[in-house]
Amino acid sequence: MNYCTDRAIESAEEDLLGRSSFSKQVGQALFEYNGNDSLVIGLFGKWGTGKTSVANMALETVNELSKQDDKAPVIIRFAPWNYSDKDNLITQFFSTLKTNIDLGDNEELKNKVGKALSDYSGLFAFASLIPVVGATLANIFTEKAKNIGDELKKPYDLYTSKKKLEEALIDVDQKIIVLIDDIDRLTNQQIRDIFQLVKQVGDLPKVIYVLAMDRDVVKRALEEVHKYDGNEYLEKIIQIPFEIPELRKSKLHNIFFTKLDEIIKGLSGDITWDQQYFNRIFNNCIEPYLLTLRDVNRVINTFQFRYSMLYEETSFEDMLGITTMEVLNPELYKWIAENKEAVCGGVLHGLTIGRNKPEENKKTYEDKFKLMGLAPEQSIKSVAAMFPVFEKDTGTRFYEVANNTNIRKQMRAAQSERFELYFMFDMDDVKVSRNLVNECIYSLAKDEVERIVSEINMQGNIMYFIDEVKAMIDTIPYERLSILASCFMKMRNGFSGESSMSFFLLSANNAASYLVDSIIRRLETNEERYELYKELLINASDASFGTAAYEIRKLERAFGRFTDELEKTEDQLVSLEQLKDLEQLFLSRIETYSATDTMLDSDESAHAFYLWEDLDKENAQKYINRIFKDPIRKLKFICRLAGKWSGTNGTGWSFAHSNFSDYTTAGEIYESIQQLEKGRLDEFTETEQIKLASYYLNYNKDEYMHVTEQQAMELVKKWKE
Repeated sequence: MNYCTDRAIESAEEDLLGRSSFSKQVGQALFEYNGNDSLVIGLFGKWGTGKTSVANMALETVNELSKQDDKAPVIIRFAPWNYSDKDNLITQFFSTLKTNIDLGDNEELKNKVGKALSDYSGLFAFASLIPVVGATLANIFTEKAKNIGDELKKPYDLYTSKKKLEEALIDVDQKIIVLIDDIDRLTNQQIRDIFQLVKQVGDLPKVIYVLAMDRDVVKRALEEVHKYDGNEYLEKIIQIPFEIPELRKSKLHNIFFTKLDEIIKGLSGDITWDQQYFNRIFNNCIEPYLLTLRDVNRVINTFQFRYSMLYEETSFEDMLGITTMEVLNPELYKWIAENKEAVCGGVLHGLTIGRNKPEENKKTYEDKFKLMGLAPEQSIKSVAAMFPVFEKDTGTRFYEVANNTNIRKQMRAAQSERFELYFMFDMDDVKVSRNLVNECIYSLAKDEVERIVSEINMQGNIMYFIDEVKAMIDTIPYERLSILASCFMKMRNGFSGESSMSFFLLSANNAASYLVDSIIRRLETNEERYELYKELLINASDASFGTAAYEIRKLERAFGRFTDELEKTEDQLVSLEQLKDLEQLFLSRIETYSATDTMLDSDESAHAFYLWEDLDKENAQKYINRIFKDPIRKLKFICRLAGKWSGTNGTGWSFAHSNFSDYTTAGEIYESIQQLEKGRLDEFTETEQIKLASYYLNYNKDEYMHVTEQQAMELVKKWKE
C-alpha cells in the first residue's frame, strides 16, 4: 500500500491546489522590501490548508529572484519547539541566527553582523529580559537596575550592543528572512513568548519575520494569556497579513477522485458502483466534511487500509462514506456503529421508533445530535443517505428508493447481517472500558501501560484495545506518542487473537504493526523515530528481537536496499545514515543472540534471519550449517518460515522453497519429517506440529494447492497414535 503522507510540498512544481501564484506574490513582496525597519508578515490559514507549503513556495521564489543578487537574503527557519523558558528561547533564536550567518558566503555579514550579534545575544544570559508588549528595553533595564546594584552598567551595555548590531545590519544592507512555522501548535505561553521575541528582542533592521499560524487559535491563546483582544494584539505585531486563499472545492475533489482511482486500480478484483447512489453518498456523507488536502489524505489512507481488506464483502460507496465519517466526523461514526437497531431496523425498532411519526423522530434525532455537538440537519442527511430505515423514520427524501433486494445485492451497510463488517468490531460488546483506554493514552507511565496491555492481551481483548487506540490516534498527546509506539513494538509479537471479517483474518500482531506505523508517522523528526527503533533493538528480548528486525527491514525496503523495488521516500522514517547505524547495532546484537539456542523460539525470528542474510550472509550461513546438524532445530527453523493463508475453505500454512533453497532442498525437509521419531514430536509446539504436517501434505503438490489446518491436524493425530 502507498499511503498519502502529510508532508508539505517544497516547490511550485508539486502544487496541486493552485497556490503557486499566491505564493509567488508573497515571495516577491519579501524580495522587494527595501526598508531598514524590521517587518513582520503574518501568513494565516487553518490547520491543513497548506501554510507550510505556501511558505516553502514563497521562499523558493525569493531564492529564484536572488540568483543574480550579490546580497541575496539570508533565509532562516526557526523552530521554537523545545525551549525551557524565555531566556532559553532568546538563546536558541540568536544561536540559529548566528549559525546561519556563519554558514553563508558573505564575509562582510559574518565579520560585522556576526560579531555584533554575538555581543548582543551574549548579554541575555544576564537576566530574563523579554518585556511585555508596549514596554521599552530602557524601561525594563531601569526597573531591573533598581535591584541589581553593581550591575547598573548592564542595561547600558545591552543598549549599546543592540545599537551596534542595528548599525551593522544597516551597513551590510542584506535582508534576513526568518520563517517561524506552526505557531498555532505551541502552548498559549509559548505563543506569547514568540510574539514578544519578535516585537522586542528581535526587532532589528533588515530582519523580516514570516509567521505562519491559524489566526483563531493564536487569537484565543493571546486572549487567555493577556486577557484582552487577541486581534488587537496581532495588529500591533503584524504589519502585513496574508490570508491563504480559500481552496476551490473542485480542485480538492479532483485530487480526491484521482487518489481513489489509484486505490481501485491496485485491487485485484472488479469494483463496481452505482453512479447515482455514489452521488448521493458523496453529496451527503463525504463532500460536507472534506475541507482540506489533509482531510483528503487522511480519508484516503484509512479507506485504502480498510477497503483493501474488505472490498469483496462490502459496498464501495458505503465504505467510502463510513470511512469519511470515521476520520472527519468520529462522533457521528460512533453513534451509527452503536445504534444498529436505529439505522438498520429490527424487532425493537418496529415496536418503538417505527411507530412514531417522521416529524417526531426527526425532532428526537435533532435534539440528540445537537447534544453531541453535531450539526443536526447535516447529521440526519448523512445517516439517511446510507440507511433507508433511518431515511423513512425521519421523513428525509432522496430521488431513488432502495429495496432490501438491492441492499443485499450491493452488500451495503444497511444489510443487517453485513453491518458489523463496516466497523471492524462489535460496538455493543465493550471489552475494554474507555476509561482504561484513556488512562493508557493520556497518563500512565510506560511500565504501567505495558502491564495493562499485557493483562488485556491475556484476557483475549487486545484486538479491541488496538482498535480503540487507533480510533483515538489523532488525540494522543505528542509527548505520549513514543511511549505508546515503544510499548506496541516491544510487545506485539506476544499478542494473541485475530479479527475475522468474512474470510479475511487480521492478526493482533499485524493490527499492532499498523497502529505503530500510524503513531510513528505522527512524530516530527527522524531523530525521534530513530531513537524508538534503537531502543527496541537494544532492549529486545527473545520474543521481540524478530519484531525489531521486521521494523528495520521495512525501513530498508523504503530505501530500496537489498531489493529490486524502487525507493519510497514517504516511508523513509529515518535517514539513511541512521538506518545504517541500526543495521550495525543489529549485527552486534545477533552475534550474541545467535550463540544461544533461543533464536528460533520467536514466531518472528525469520525476520531476524532474513535481515542477517542481507547484512552478513557468510555468518548467517554458518549459523544455519550449525543448527541444521540437529534435525529438531532444522525443522523448527523451517517452521519459522511458514506463511499463514486464509481462503473460502479455511486457513492453513504454506512454504516458499526459495526462502531456504540455499541451505537445503524441499526433499530433504520432507525426509526429515518422515524420519521424525514419534517420541520427539512433543519437542514441537502444537502450531509447529501443524506446520510440519502442512509441509508434509503439500509436498510435491501445485504451489496453489494448500491443505487446510484441519487437514494438517488430522495427520498430526495419526502421527501420535
